Amino acid sequence: MSVIQDNDAVAARLLAIREQLTTEVWSTAVAAATSGHHEDIRDLVKLKVDIEAIDFALGHRPAGTVDEDER
Repeated sequence: MSVIQDNDAVAARLLAIREQLTTEVWSTAVAAATSGHHEDIRDLVKLKVDIEAIDFALGHRPAGTVDEDER
């Protein structure tokens, strides 16, 4: 059961990180559009890759929850 709780904790942390990254997307996009600097565009790409990586990881989370194991 502790592995499942650990998985739940990891998933919760990943979701929190994803939420924080998502809040940065628009301001990063504005910076990229207004500055014209390729470094700002790279920052936007990094955000996209990080968010997609979190989605990928969450999509491959081990099956099972505490409720399913208690049945």
